[in-house]
Amino acid sequence: MMSTDRLVRKFKDEAVAVYYIENEEVPSDVKRYVVSTRDTRDLMNHPEIINCDFTNLMGNGVTNALKGINMLERLSCINSKFVNVYHILRGGLNFQVRNALRKAFGYKWHSSSYISSQRVLKEGRFEISEDYYRKFLVPNNATIYTADIVASGVSLDHGFEYINKYLESQNLQLKNMIFITIGCIEAEHVLSKWHKIFKQKFPGYERSILIYLEGRFALAKKDTLLYNFLYDTDLLENYKLGALLTPEFEHAQFDKMIIGLEACAIYDGGKKGFEPVNHVKDILEFWEKQLAVAKSKNISLWDEYNARFPLDMYFSDIDNLKAGSPEILERNKSKYWGGLIKEEYSKLYAKFKWLWSDVRIQAARVPGSFLQVCEKKIKYLKSLIENVE
Repeated sequence: MMSTDRLVRKFKDEAVAVYYIENEEVPSDVKRYVVSTRDTRDLMNHPEIINCDFTNLMGNGVTNALKGINMLERLSCINSKFVNVYHILRGGLNFQVRNALRKAFGYKWHSSSYISSQRVLKEGRFEISEDYYRKFLVPNNATIYTADIVASGVSLDHGFEYINKYLESQNLQLKNMIFITIGCIEAEHVLSKWHKIFKQKFPGYERSILIYLEGRFALAKKDTLLYNFLYDTDLLENYKLGALLTPEFEHAQFDKMIIGLEACAIYDGGKKGFEPVNHVKDILEFWEKQLAVAKSKNISLWDEYNARFPLDMYFSDIDNLKAGSPEILERNKSKYWGGLIKEEYSKLYAKFKWLWSDVRIQAARVPGSFLQVCEKKIKYLKSLIENVE
């Protein structure tokens, strides 16, 4: 189902672009932002970025994201003695929020809390299987920052439930909740639920802020029309499935053909940061499944690409390959984006044409043309983990 939400640019400089998610029909109590930075674009578009390189880029991206949000929300004015960084282990560690607050705002006194949270699939639903490690020291009238990758939203809901019980048991008040994520709409469903609870329970509660990095992605479901995917896990870039991407992130999709063909916008952040070999094995497993489909179904590169990253907005008629233009692109995208200038649509359309020339489109439409892409990707992934059992 297509979203009626729209990204409206509120701030942009060389380091960061900040968009507000607007919906005049259904106003949200939660302030919803989508932020784009060069570092977060790189770490998401190139899944071979792993371990410390991954977390360093994430930390840089979150730092710039906070600086951009600060232009609108004045977060730097909050006394850091009342700030707590709530780490949902282990994926939340990748976001480097503690360091980012120091770099962005000069915070010195902010404290940290930790909770482990591991989801498992039981009888078709995700549940929390492990949450034994907990270390909390939250100040009164706290502003809490937390971050995690959100797919089903189970871990996030569990994390908010625990912090709510903790504050209640310690007779503490909550003032603000700021959540940073690479995720889907489930993040705002969970945060909206807890926003209402926090407003009712804590008299001084002011605001809930949700910060998506690069886009609000679509979540794969059991009936998603793709050959290979993990339902309630994979974050997809297909706008027809509900994805809402920043213009900067979409522009970066056309850096390389392979970017739009990946299984997930981020894959497993915990493995990517802390189990790099297993992360690459997960990507390899996906592409080996894609290879099997490419052989059995004789599918074209064009069909698979458009299933994951539809290009119809770049054409006047994609079915008949009638060329589009920057003006047509602007008209099509205006439903989803606001605050851009015409030159940006011209640059985006030119970047699309650079990747998808007429010659390349014709080659990509040949049945079976996806096979070679799979073979090349598999060879590359195997080279990354050769000599590893």
